[in-house]
Amino acid sequence: MSTTRRKAYLDALVAALVPGRDLLVAGLGANARYLPHMDVPVPCFALCDAMGSAIPLALGMALARGDRRVVALEGDGSLLMNLGTLATVGAAQPANLVVIVFRNRHYESSGGQDLPPVEVDFSVVARACRFARAEDVPDAEHFRTAFERACVAGGPALLVLETAFDPAEPIPPYSERPDEIRLSFAQALAAGR
Repeated sequence: MSTTRRKAYLDALVAALVPGRDLLVAGLGANARYLPHMDVPVPCFALCDAMGSAIPLALGMALARGDRRVVALEGDGSLLMNLGTLATVGAAQPANLVVIVFRNRHYESSGGQDLPPVEVDFSVVARACRFARAEDVPDAEHFRTAFERACVAGGPALLVLETAFDPAEPIPPYSERPDEIRLSFAQALAAGR
């Protein structure tokens, strides 16, 4: 099991995002709770606890905005709830979509229940769904180079981040409503971020 904390990956991701190029989508509770408290340099659509929705939402953005790279943050439990979305992404073949899966083997957003005791290899599934690149990332030190490879894959890419599960993690509170999220995302786009 990994000892790399979610926040270390998020810090590495935020440092790698490029204003004017990237858009960020998070549907997972912990990520969506952290991001409003971070200095994210790109438009960020962080809808808290919308399990299974980050990838479909990001796919729509990627298809609508071919001029921007769209990064979707998803959890392993959340992806299991909507695994078919990888086939949809593979069929659409957006060259500007990077999916990042935080694998901690728990349904963290709903209370930390264990995932079913089956080890799903999301990278293998993504490759079977015609993703141009799919790889596992063992820790935050390897994130930057893996993200760079994903950004130049020439098709959809998926990174699986081995993430520590800590039920006592001090995740920040979340208070944005969906209409506020949409408005702040639209304002960041209009400002050219």
